[in-house]
Amino acid sequence: MVKRKKLWLAAIVVLAAIIVALSLNVLVQQKFIKTYTYTELEHRGYTAQDIKEINILHSYLNRLLSYNEWRISVEFKAEPGIFFWFTYRNKQIVFQGVSSEPMLDKELVLTYSERFKNGSLLKK
Repeated sequence: MVKRKKLWLAAIVVLAAIIVALSLNVLVQQKFIKTYTYTELEHRGYTAQDIKEINILHSYLNRLLSYNEWRISVEFKAEPGIFFWFTYRNKQIVFQGVSSEPMLDKELVLTYSERFKNGSLLKK
């Protein structure tokens, strides 16, 4: 009976250590990806002052299901409520699309996407 309790205790300690390690990994990766996202946006002609907010979401479940493990949303100060979505894949920040609440119509989504890609999003 004592051996069984020790085995359970050891299993719980190992599981807790794995969870802590995975959580720390996500926190470190989020900081790296946020910095990398700012760098990618600067290469596209946008500055840190142009950006209102960057949110980075992570999911191990998505990774297991072959979806994007990292989802990044960028909101610009000049375009509030419009979110530009990216993912971090193969050591690159990849543009995914545009969204908003309420949803934009197809033409506006395409317009925002093209303006973002060609660097004219914030130009008047």
